Amino acid sequence: MSEKVTRLTLILLWVLMGITVIFAISFYVGGVVPGTEGTRYQEPKVTNSFIVYAYVLLAVTVLTLLFFAVRSYVMNPKGLKGLLIALGVFAVLIGISALLADNTVLDLPHYKGKDNVPGTLFMTDIGLYVAYFLLAGAFLTIIFSVISHYFRK
Repeated sequence: MSEKVTRLTLILLWVLMGITVIFAISFYVGGVVPGTEGTRYQEPKVTNSFIVYAYVLLAVTVLTLLFFAVRSYVMNPKGLKGLLIALGVFAVLIGISALLADNTVLDLPHYKGKDNVPGTLFMTDIGLYVAYFLLAGAFLTIIFSVISHYFRK
């Protein structure tokens, strides 16, 4: 059974990699939207398709993650405690990020879009701060791992 799953996963990964490479190539050589060629805002024709494909990959990833997480907690209920602790830490991280976030409207010359509003800027700031904290945590974990390895010997 395990060999079948491994083989199927490998085939699926290669198919997805092939589709992604095709999208990436067509993104760069597939032409541009009429009216944008030669301008600063030149837009490839397949931009929307590429974004939809990325959303599909994200949805498949999240659904797979949720399926196996729920399956794992059904098979081993003791692991639920760790999940609740992780969710609590993540909620605190989002709360701290929300306290640090700013919703001041930006002064952007020549921008007439609809995204320069306090709500969007606030959510973007929260996302950026969460990303900064997670990146800092990853670096600190790597540094701690390397340093603690020398003290164990």
